[in-house]
Amino acid sequence: MASPALPSQSELPQSHPAITRLKHLLRQLLRVTISDGRIFLGTFAGTDQPLNLLLINTEEFRLGIDEDPNGRYVGQVVIPWRLVVKVEGEVHKENRHPDDQMYL
Repeated sequence: MASPALPSQSELPQSHPAITRLKHLLRQLLRVTISDGRIFLGTFAGTDQPLNLLLINTEEFRLGIDEDPNGRYVGQVVIPWRLVVKVEGEVHKENRHPDDQMYL
């Protein structure tokens, strides 16, 4: 299944609601689940045009019977968007957007 085409930077004004919501996530703690079951917990530092996520101060958790539930520190990571299953974040009242739900 092909991904929908993303608008180029010149097509998306800086005041676009999607850009505003993304800016509100900067420096927020995110939990990103990827397709192989790993969970990354880190501070959102940005994204690039293909929507790869950049997290800093990140810990990686592998859930399973033989896995260490404490996780491990991995520092700075770039997570390819094609692997992302779910992104969760804490929404603070001052940063809350009217359309925000439990999951981002």
